[in-house]
Amino acid sequence: MVLVMQIDASFWDSLVFDGIDEVEVEAVAAAFGTVEVVARGRAAAAACPDCGRLSG
Repeated sequence: MVLVMQIDASFWDSLVFDGIDEVEVEAVAAAFGTVEVVARGRAAAAACPDCGRLSG
């Protein structure tokens, strides 16, 4: 039996990603000392920091 506790995503968004407006936390699950965060970028595309090409 695996016990998983769902955690309020907005809490983690403000705690972990405070000040990073480009990231939105969609879901968070915690179990046995591990926290899994599902997040996405808010922008439709982003430039690669190395080559500058846009992703989509």
